[in-house]
Amino acid sequence: PVCYPIILVQTMTTPTTGPPPTDMSARIGGRVVTPALPVVDGSYPNEADLQFSKCLEAYSGEHIPIEQVQEIQRRERVLNSMSQLCREWIEGVCRDQLRMSEELVQAASGNGRNLMFTSGSFRLGVHEPGADIDSICVAPNMITREHFFGTSIDRLTGKVMKDPSSLAERIRNHPDVSNFNAVESAAVPILTFDWEGVNIDLLFARLASSTVPADLDIDDDTVLDGVDSATEKSLNGPRVTNL
Repeated sequence: PVCYPIILVQTMTTPTTGPPPTDMSARIGGRVVTPALPVVDGSYPNEADLQFSKCLEAYSGEHIPIEQVQEIQRRERVLNSMSQLCREWIEGVCRDQLRMSEELVQAASGNGRNLMFTSGSFRLGVHEPGADIDSICVAPNMITREHFFGTSIDRLTGKVMKDPSSLAERIRNHPDVSNFNAVESAAVPILTFDWEGVNIDLLFARLASSTVPADLDIDDDTVLDGVDSATEKSLNGPRVTNL
């Protein structure tokens, strides 16, 4: 993969004084994660290593496409818009369908916190121009997959009905969205679409709690307690990426 030379360049062009680090452990989600294999060579780079890094940097600059600033800003704008739409959807279900008090509505929707997480190459910052964004919307336990997709069957006619207040229909009908497709029957149900030309894969995670905590840490193993299999698979996307 073309991303690895970039990582090497960043690591080797910053020589440091003092003893080199040999402990590569990191604290993630309240636990210490240790590499499976020990450090092969913990010494700092020598002149030959630094020269090799310069060669890699020059090659990367010439042959590896870098996303333009405007494209990066567009991706950030799309993710912010999606997060806002997810919050409005959760608040709408809680307020209009479940008839919850405004205090509970705000608690259910995270009191303004971000409800979107990303995974894969975009989350790692090694995506190529035009690559898709793997994302996940987190919701409290009163929000179901039926609310997410909005699909139901009319008992009298057998006709498939679509709830316009569902997240799927809100996205489908958004003026900046095209190429919308809902895959409800997959092991991990997903919405795929283009938002302002940015390809999005959106998963859904239903937490076991009745609120989205302000200090939600999806890297903490307790986030998986009491969730269904599809939610566990969805949450493990960003969790594994963070490792």
